[in-house]
Amino acid sequence: MIVHEALHTVAAGFHRLVPGDDFAFEEMARSVLSYQEAHNSIYGRYCKYQKYLPVSAFKHAPVTTFPPSESEALFESSRTGRTVPSRHYVYALEVYERSVLTHFEQVFGSGPFTLLAHLPHYAEQGSRSSLLYMVDLLMRTYGDEKSGFFLEDLSLFHQALSSDRPQNHPFLLFGAAFGLLDLIEKDSFLLPEGARVIETGGMKTYRRAIRRAELHTRLAKGFSLPEAQVWSEYGMCELMSQCYTRGAGLFFAPPWMRFAILDPEDPTRICEEGEAGALAVMDLANLYSASALLTEDLAVRRGEGFEVLGRLTDAELRGCNFLVSRS
Repeated sequence: MIVHEALHTVAAGFHRLVPGDDFAFEEMARSVLSYQEAHNSIYGRYCKYQKYLPVSAFKHAPVTTFPPSESEALFESSRTGRTVPSRHYVYALEVYERSVLTHFEQVFGSGPFTLLAHLPHYAEQGSRSSLLYMVDLLMRTYGDEKSGFFLEDLSLFHQALSSDRPQNHPFLLFGAAFGLLDLIEKDSFLLPEGARVIETGGMKTYRRAIRRAELHTRLAKGFSLPEAQVWSEYGMCELMSQCYTRGAGLFFAPPWMRFAILDPEDPTRICEEGEAGALAVMDLANLYSASALLTEDLAVRRGEGFEVLGRLTDAELRGCNFLVSRS
């Protein structure tokens, strides 16, 4: 694959962006979008009508600037019923790993951590789950000897809570929302002081819907933590970057990502602060696929962060995607 020099510059330095450096971000974004318009046939056709490509495009064709056979990895979204999964062909895992690790350090520090993960639904996907890949990478980079994945067998979890655990290693528990709820419905747990639970979503696969605020209240009680120590991670297989809450319900993006809230009925209009709409993101780490994406989440901007209110309805999604048929 022939890559323009400007994109090499972005690839080498996007993770060094600092919050508020809008000039540098916009320069990088122009280089990335120009390259993707020229080399990604799907985005090239679509961007004539709208800046943000609907994430549903990843379900129907390879969204790439390179031949899919040259990808180093393939990430798939989790399947729900008979739905078609999204597929994200990853050209350079090193870029993804740099995005994951840099932002994690910015939010949590460099550890070492006792890092546990309970991701039962995603375990079935194996190497095609970007979430499993991400958490495994975090464990290998920042985790101590007590770190690891666990499913029904809770022995690893209880060993990690034992008295011989390094007391100066912060305790982090990553988990799919309803997997964590299943745990606390079976038992109650006393996590170490200062521990944090990071729920990763996954609520759409469960038997009923639940609001995030209620979820966090129940998790805090079940794990014997203050609610401020229950956080959330926002990510998807179509994105190379993640957003985290800081215990207050608002997601904050890394410096190489920007977000906008768009009117579902007119995705060319940006919503005012406090007005609910479709969440759109610009992720510079999506160098070789599509950086400007329109998600299927209903969200609202609050200051420098955003709150996810739920999924857009089918009718609203048709409004967001009305330009696809013209591309």
